[in-house]
Amino acid sequence: MASSGSVFSETLQTITTTKLEELAKQRIAFEEQHAALHEAIQAEKNPVERLILLVDGVKSSMGVKTTVRKNSGQLGQVIFGGTKNRRLETDLKNLDRFLEQARYDPSVSPKVLQDWEDSLLQYLAVQSSKYQYADLYGKLVTEWLSSDKSAADDGDVNMGGSFEDVPNAEKLESRAEWEKVVFEPAEIDATGLKDYLKALFITPSKTTRTAIDNLRKKVEDFEMDLSDSSPFDEATLRWVIQGLQGSDLLNNEKREALKDFLSNNVILGEIADVLNMRMASLNRWTWGDHVPLEQRRKLNGSYSIHMHEDLLQAIFLHYIGVKWSVFFKSAFVALRAEAWISNHTTIPKIDRKRREYYLGPQGMKTYDNLVDKRGKTYRNRYFAHQLLDYHTQGVEVQEGEEEAEYEDFAASAESMKRKRSSQQAAVQHHHHMPVQVQSHSYQAPAAQVPARPARAKQTARQHWNPSRTYGEPDDSDDGSNKKAKNPIRAKQDLLHLLSTEIIMNTRLHGQLNCFRSVFESWNPLLPHDTILTVLVFFGVSDKWLAFFRKFLQAPLKFTDDGPIEPRLRQRGTPGSHNLSDVFGEAVLFCLDFSVNQVTEGNFLHRLYDDIWFWSPDYEKCAKAWSAVLEFTKAMGVQLSDTKTGSVRVGVEAEVDDDDHLPAGQIRWGFLHLDPRTGRFEIDPQMVDSHVEELRKQLQGKSKSVIDWIQVWNSYAATFFSSNFGKAANCFGRQHVDSMLKIHRHIQESIFEGGNVVQFLKKTIEDRFGVQNVPDGFLFFPVELGGLDLKSPFIGLLQIRESVKDNPYDVMDDFEEAERDDYDEAKQRFDGVMQGKMHSKMHESIHDMDDEMLGNMYDEMDDERQLKSSHESWKPEKDADEFFSFEDYIKYREEFVGLNKADLAQVFRDLLRRPREESIDLSVQVKQAIDQLQGQSSLRGITANWTGMEPYWKWVAHMYGPEMVANFGGLNVVEFGLLPIGMVSMFRQRRTKWQG
Repeated sequence: MASSGSVFSETLQTITTTKLEELAKQRIAFEEQHAALHEAIQAEKNPVERLILLVDGVKSSMGVKTTVRKNSGQLGQVIFGGTKNRRLETDLKNLDRFLEQARYDPSVSPKVLQDWEDSLLQYLAVQSSKYQYADLYGKLVTEWLSSDKSAADDGDVNMGGSFEDVPNAEKLESRAEWEKVVFEPAEIDATGLKDYLKALFITPSKTTRTAIDNLRKKVEDFEMDLSDSSPFDEATLRWVIQGLQGSDLLNNEKREALKDFLSNNVILGEIADVLNMRMASLNRWTWGDHVPLEQRRKLNGSYSIHMHEDLLQAIFLHYIGVKWSVFFKSAFVALRAEAWISNHTTIPKIDRKRREYYLGPQGMKTYDNLVDKRGKTYRNRYFAHQLLDYHTQGVEVQEGEEEAEYEDFAASAESMKRKRSSQQAAVQHHHHMPVQVQSHSYQAPAAQVPARPARAKQTARQHWNPSRTYGEPDDSDDGSNKKAKNPIRAKQDLLHLLSTEIIMNTRLHGQLNCFRSVFESWNPLLPHDTILTVLVFFGVSDKWLAFFRKFLQAPLKFTDDGPIEPRLRQRGTPGSHNLSDVFGEAVLFCLDFSVNQVTEGNFLHRLYDDIWFWSPDYEKCAKAWSAVLEFTKAMGVQLSDTKTGSVRVGVEAEVDDDDHLPAGQIRWGFLHLDPRTGRFEIDPQMVDSHVEELRKQLQGKSKSVIDWIQVWNSYAATFFSSNFGKAANCFGRQHVDSMLKIHRHIQESIFEGGNVVQFLKKTIEDRFGVQNVPDGFLFFPVELGGLDLKSPFIGLLQIRESVKDNPYDVMDDFEEAERDDYDEAKQRFDGVMQGKMHSKMHESIHDMDDEMLGNMYDEMDDERQLKSSHESWKPEKDADEFFSFEDYIKYREEFVGLNKADLAQVFRDLLRRPREESIDLSVQVKQAIDQLQGQSSLRGITANWTGMEPYWKWVAHMYGPEMVANFGGLNVVEFGLLPIGMVSMFRQRRTKWQG
């Protein structure tokens, strides 16, 4: 029996063949009429008669519907439609009338007649071009579908055409390493882990004990709610299936089958009955005989293992995973509110009174200060990020949005040796770290921050740089993010956050200390006993623990292993499952809590197993790292050597024997954090290695043009752009300029002549004999008959001018505003002390306008409040002298600025992503856009100009005029001539990468 994937492909092939046959007939008929008409008008010498022949020929060959007008002569046909070209029909209607004048009026000049003739000939040329490119598009689709016949049986698109998937050494080694760990149980000190959890949550205080008790009660109540014997119905299945379609769990074939389920209520009803029975007998649930495994190559070059459970099993487990995920997110948010240490600084009462004395109530405002903003950003975007905020929350991942693997480009072996010794030393220094944070006034130069010398020798080298996107991270403080999750964007936002903190802290405190680490193979290596011990501690019942244990101990067998017995998994969690995320987040929540407690309120910014910490206080940073090491030992997990490192920006002198933070670089994607400048720089050697990989993926004569473009879009336009980091004010305009340069470098490295467009045009000419292909044919969306080639340059050029040229200018402006606020406050205080308030009341009030008068009274009111505060409390010494600037800025992160200086706004400005500046609509393009009215299912370039994305507005304006000249509008192919809608659907299937 054919799979649904093959049926889908065969159906598309049948539809395409049928439409191509009809298209060929239409083209032959048109070209025959066109040739006959051309011959006829060449033989006719009379301009009017020649024009009459041409009008009739255009009507006939282009399918214009006409009817005979009564009581008329030779020009007796009236047009009533038949085409979608209103301009053509209007011109023909008018020409009918004008030709009547030309027959009788001798003053109609030959020039006018020739212009009409040229216009009609252009219509015919455009129609001929449209048929030519419809034929070309059909051939491109046929070539693409033919190459798809060699795709793997799982329905994935094989980008290699006839490529034979023979396992290479790297793939075999990856599998061997995976098998070596997952089928052997990890040795865990269960008693030690219980002691760790008790010391972390129970021993410290009554507050934490109460919070854990409340969590356990919530777990008990949730399990009672989940015990409903009939949780599945049509509505539930719809959101479960839609969520499952967006995950990486299923292959293309099974995702397409799920679409069929959604369209059939009878099937949904039957599925609900079966799954309700499974839920009612949860204690008897099993995986079955075995779960097939498949090894897939990811775009970034690494390999992952995927389980292929049946669809009913996947739906059932997804539902349970989502329910537990949403529950634990809300439960952890509640525990955070009860037991988390605040990130606010405790301000002594005497300092508060002193500040109020000198500044009055205006100087005591704290709402939406910098510390609040930091807390909101952390809570909303990074707290238990992997857990879902609500049942229908989706995950948005575009193909190509994967983090680049940088192990081969990380720190040297010497650095790794130092790092390992530092980890051992840090455990011994958990409570005693006599490190003094250097405190000094620091002014950064315009474009870089001086820092201590790098730990390891680094060769000076040129760095490229790139980006895109817009807006500002949502900072709502409701404990949840109401948007779909985007993992790659969350990581890019984290880079912006760290860069912003570097800029601000090197100015405010003289330095910033930070470390980053990733747990080694978190999902494959996570011990089952660790998971279950933590869940027991949080109050999960024996019933659910038994189910979770069976879920973890799945019987596994690779699809290509032949007749061998499956093996029970003894370690790790299956990837792409919500339940795996629940287990991981439950364990890692303990780390979040530990770091918060030992650092007295600081945050561990974490995206699942990827951890980041920073602080201007070096000792707090060292304590946080020590807490990480203690956690790894207790939980039986380990950190990745190559993905662990630290940086101290702004520290002018090297700290001797600095063994409290890990050695190694801080890296992400193609970026590494340079401790000398405090900037994320791009590693050009790493980029070049991936350029070579892209070249390999693009090679092969058997690769169809559409396949080739899909690989290019995913790798060159998405993967590279994502791993260069998105543009933001904290990165500066230099980052955008560097990305433009590196994208040019990529093209110049791959193509002779350095141009992807010329390469594709030459390829199409060589394969199909079509010359001078318009650029728009390549860049226009599929729905208009284009090939949807993506340009990484357009987005960058649209935001370039919106990015701050130098991010440190924001801090310069703040410091200037802060000094102005201080001077104004001092003048106001001195005025009160000198009795100027009384004299001001008797100034020339009659000469003031209403606004001036209102401002004066506002200032007087401030002075009255200030005077009132003076009467209630006074400093023992120098009460008549305004306090120093150093005292004024002492708690500036806790208080809101008096007037112009606002640190929270500085924070927002630096984090802000630039908005893409749109293109102004020209008259010519507007007319072409208007012609799209009534066409359904358009994407990208549509009839709604205001609703179009800036990228597509740029494409429409950049290439639209040429397209109109060639095709009479923005449609390359007449709507309906080819299965464009099905092609668009088919191209959404996921790519199978070579290797």
